[in-house]
Amino acid sequence: CCRDLSNNNLTGSIPEALSQLESLKFLDLSNNKLNGPIPSGLLKKVQDRSLDLKYDNNPDICTNGSSCQPERGSNLAIYIVVPVVVIVVLLLVAMLYFCLQRKRKQGSIKNSVKLKNDGDGNSSLGLESHRFTYRELETITNNFQRVLGRGGFGCVFHGSLEDGTQVAVKLRSHSSNQGVRQFLAEAQVLSRIHHKNLVSMIGYCKDGEQMALVYEYMPEGTLQEHIADNIRRALPWRQRLRVALESAQGLEYLHKGCNPPLIHMDVKTANILLNERLEAKIADFGLSKAFNCHDDTHISTNTIAGTHGYKDPE
Repeated sequence: CCRDLSNNNLTGSIPEALSQLESLKFLDLSNNKLNGPIPSGLLKKVQDRSLDLKYDNNPDICTNGSSCQPERGSNLAIYIVVPVVVIVVLLLVAMLYFCLQRKRKQGSIKNSVKLKNDGDGNSSLGLESHRFTYRELETITNNFQRVLGRGGFGCVFHGSLEDGTQVAVKLRSHSSNQGVRQFLAEAQVLSRIHHKNLVSMIGYCKDGEQMALVYEYMPEGTLQEHIADNIRRALPWRQRLRVALESAQGLEYLHKGCNPPLIHMDVKTANILLNERLEAKIADFGLSKAFNCHDDTHISTNTIAGTHGYKDPE
């Protein structure tokens, strides 16, 4: 009995049942894709010369058990190496991702947060507020069209952000002798204080020689405009009492809630602003100073400055 199974694209192992065919004298398995060992029954017949077996061009066939061991070892190596390679690649990708994220974050902090003192010393100031460019301020204020007020630092302009939020932009005047010092002092103070009765800083601008602070907008202006200048509606006494209490709460926070405590040093009606609900918020921290309490009665500051007649009693 002859069996020519060559060139049939056969796969898998050679069936053991073929060795049970007593009449099988010739078996051609050449040019297939068989794998695994040749059944021992067929090998015995080949050795007895009772069977002519051909299995050329089946690279995955092994003629005995020992010759098949390297194949199993190779498969085992693949099972070990492939997962290790995958894990290493994933770790490298994760490390690369975190490095890129860290570099991007550091670049953002460097470009948008760090502010250096250019004018009066070598101190540096770290701010967590948004940093605007001077061109952005021109857009926000419609080229500085509407003036809200003027002071020693410079002019304050009305502006609107892209989302419609109204802001007040305090632009430093180049003619101000203490402009840089006040800018740095106020920015530093506002970057670390947060209270409902203190004006909040939204961002700042340090673009070359241009310096500005961007605050929340207080539509009802200053307390002075309500009680002295007759520019705005007069406040009833109940409302004035509320403004006094809210201003006192803001000062109490500066004196007791900050570490180190702060002295505003320029408290006056022009520096108390009112929002649309006539709630009071203290502004203008350009002259504020930190103080050290040596005892319960003595307070030490480096310098004394402020509007004459409005220095804090401490």
